[in-house]
Amino acid sequence: MPVIPDAAEFPTATKGNNEPQQKPDAEKPKASASDYISKGPVIPEEMPPKASSEEIQARMKELNKLSKSKED
Repeated sequence: MPVIPDAAEFPTATKGNNEPQQKPDAEKPKASASDYISKGPVIPEEMPPKASSEEIQARMKELNKLSKSKED
C-alpha cells in the first residue's frame, strides 16, 4: 500500500515565486521597427569554386557507396 505523506511535509507555494527576479533599475532597451526588418541572406565574400554537375554526381555516388558499405 502506498504511503501518503502529511500535508505539512509539502513545500508551500508563495505568490510570485515562479516569476524571474528582475531588478527595477536595470532597464532593457525597447525594440524599434528597424530591429524587425529583414536584412536578407548574408552572402560570403569568398565562395568555393563552382563544381560541374558531373563532379557533383560523382561525389554523390561516392558518398552513397560509402554509406551503404557502413550499413552492411
